[in-house]
Amino acid sequence: MPRLRDFLPGRDAFFRDVVDPETRCWVPDDAESDKICSGISGDRALIEHQIEQYNQAVQAAYLHRLKIWLSSAFGLSMGPERDRGGFNYRCSAPLFSDDGGNNLHGFAFWGGNNNTVYIQISGLGCAHVFSGTEPQDVFKWLKHLNITTLKRIDLAVDDFDGVFTCDAAVRDHRSGAFYSGKGPRPGFSNSCKWDSRALLKQEMYTFGSRQSRVYWRIYNKALEQKVSGTWNRSEVELKGVPVDVLLDIAGYFTGLCDYAAQINPAKPRKFNPYRPDLADEKKAINALEHNVHWLRKQCSKSVAKLFHLLGNDYEAVFTAIVRHEDIQDEKIRFSIPDVYRQVIAGKFYNRSVPF
Repeated sequence: MPRLRDFLPGRDAFFRDVVDPETRCWVPDDAESDKICSGISGDRALIEHQIEQYNQAVQAAYLHRLKIWLSSAFGLSMGPERDRGGFNYRCSAPLFSDDGGNNLHGFAFWGGNNNTVYIQISGLGCAHVFSGTEPQDVFKWLKHLNITTLKRIDLAVDDFDGVFTCDAAVRDHRSGAFYSGKGPRPGFSNSCKWDSRALLKQEMYTFGSRQSRVYWRIYNKALEQKVSGTWNRSEVELKGVPVDVLLDIAGYFTGLCDYAAQINPAKPRKFNPYRPDLADEKKAINALEHNVHWLRKQCSKSVAKLFHLLGNDYEAVFTAIVRHEDIQDEKIRFSIPDVYRQVIAGKFYNRSVPF
């Protein structure tokens, strides 16, 4: 077979370079050859520099999109980049309100962890965000980004009537009001502090541990803020909770335990099975996909033969291969909770080949 180099002349008229008559390959002149041989290290450095420039340009584009998203979705503005990161990320920047305020509302972290971004919004920042954004809108954004869980979320209820005090919390703990119904019962710690004159500086009791999924803090907010009057706060720190909590914050709060249920009149909700979160939907779909894949692989050709034999009659095929008593027995089902039935059905009906 002829090759391209077989058609090359002995000298390229355009580049004025010599072509080897035997190999038909380009041969630079001596001056050009010396320049290449002496510039190998320089060329490599140039390529690495160009790669670094490209990566920096891509990161700058991502940061620009992140700034636009934080401003449009949360009303937050990203400040200048800091010289340190956090949470195993290399870079970080403070977050402020997009109306020009100077109050710190949180931080954004990036650079590392599989090119992900970590957003931390403080209590003041959450107050600003939800002053112009509904929790349901935040949930839609997170679902669109395929984010299934919140690393941490703090919920709090204030008491100005002196009902849910620290002493009342200790009393309720003795009666098991902080027990969620799963795992060991939470302990409690006295975090009160006094000054040199034996005056109370901090009145706080904690229930659970900082490492647990649910951690309560009941404290005297008026004493903390050095204001007069009655002001008690019941605050709970939740870790690794599904983003569904944003759909009914009050309901999920009161569903934590009996202590929370007596604070808020909202109907208690449990994280499962209130509704399938994104992670559970994936598990349910994957479980069904395995069963359907096995059925298609083992029986597809046999069912197709029967379908053609019976004149393309779907009902006749179904009646022939599925026993009537099995259809009547509603206990024969896939090992998938009923709460995911609508999700699975939607996937089947919206695609000709669901899996």
